[in-house]
Amino acid sequence: MAITKPQWAGIENTLKSGTPVRFLYEGHEIDVMKIRTSETKMAYIVAEGGHALVGFLKKDDKAYNPLSEVFLRKKLVNPHARLARSIAKERGGKTYLKRKENRYMTEKTLEVTETLFSTARTVVTHFRKIKGLELSADSFSTLYPVAGGDNA
Repeated sequence: MAITKPQWAGIENTLKSGTPVRFLYEGHEIDVMKIRTSETKMAYIVAEGGHALVGFLKKDDKAYNPLSEVFLRKKLVNPHARLARSIAKERGGKTYLKRKENRYMTEKTLEVTETLFSTARTVVTHFRKIKGLELSADSFSTLYPVAGGDNA
């Protein structure tokens, strides 16, 4: 059963409060929980079977989980960004980087899979796109009913 719009709002609020949320996807139980990444920063992590899904493992690694492809976000990054900024400061701004021989420094060419989500909103936005995702009845149904019913 598809997750409704009010349930997504409830999921976001539940994640913000720090309570883990459990989803079902093709027979797997997927947990999303808030963790502390440093003394002052929090982030959201996705786990399956008690083990966190990580984005830095390759497909030929024995600890690789194929669910990482589905549940973790991919983004393009520029591996030369820091160098490009320092060169732009030293050599006359962005015009130096726009030259044909230096253009590679401004292009995003490396695809990275992010392990952590920074906000509950990013989790909900990404998870909404996943086809076949269901809310687990045992973890969240007391606050927001999974099946249609009255919110008494």
